Amino acid sequence: MALTELEIKLRRTGGSGPNSQWTWELVDAAGKVQKSGSALGEEHKAFATAKKAREKLAKA
Repeated sequence: MALTELEIKLRRTGGSGPNSQWTWELVDAAGKVQKSGSALGEEHKAFATAKKAREKLAKA
């Protein structure tokens, strides 16, 4: 699966600022969730976590 085929979707599930809780999903073109997870912290940190997961999934 190509790296560009997976879209990162972030959703804040609680908290605010540095205590924000995020849920992220890697979604393919058909809308099927390929991988999901969670992260704690600011939005850019949650996005970076999802981006790393997307890169690992693309290598597999």
